[in-house]
Amino acid sequence: MRSSILAAGVLALSGLGAVPAAALPPSPLADITRERGIVLECRGEAHGLSAYVDIYENSAHSHYFQVVLDDDPELAASRQPQDLFRKGKIRGAIRIDGHRALVTGEAHRAGKRKHVHEEIDDAGQHIVSDGTHRRLSNDLVLTYRGIRVPLDCAPAFAYDLRVTRTDTTGD
Repeated sequence: MRSSILAAGVLALSGLGAVPAAALPPSPLADITRERGIVLECRGEAHGLSAYVDIYENSAHSHYFQVVLDDDPELAASRQPQDLFRKGKIRGAIRIDGHRALVTGEAHRAGKRKHVHEEIDDAGQHIVSDGTHRRLSNDLVLTYRGIRVPLDCAPAFAYDLRVTRTDTTGD
C-alpha cells in the first residue's frame, strides 16, 4: 500500500500521473501535526559590537532563542524559553560571558498571507509542509553591556502549517 502511494506521488510530481500529488492520502504511517509560530533571524552592529539573534517559536515543538556576538562561539548562548513573543511584544534575555544580553521590541503580522509548500527529506523522514507564511514587521534591539544594537530581521514571518512526516527508513 505504502509503495503504491509513493509511486503514485512520484508520477504525480513528475507530471506523468493523472493524480495530483496534493490529492494523494498521506501514508497510514505518517505523523500529521499543525504547527504555528514565528521565525526571526536578525543581525545588527553598533559601537563595534555585531550581533546575530535567532528567535523561533513552534506550537508543536520547543522554542529556541540564540544570541551570537562578534561571530565568536565564546560569545554565544542559546536556550529554549517558554514564550518570547506575546501580544506583539518580544522579550528574551540570556547570559553571555557573565553579562545579560537582552532582546526587546515589537513584531506584528503585516501584509497578505502567502501559501507555502515545501518537501524535504531529513533524518529518515519525508516531510511535507503546507500552509501559510505572513511577514512580520518588527522593531527589535539587543542590549549588551550598555550597548544598544538595532536589529534588522530577515527572514521574519509567522507561519501556520500542516506538517506531514513519513518514515522513509522502513519500506
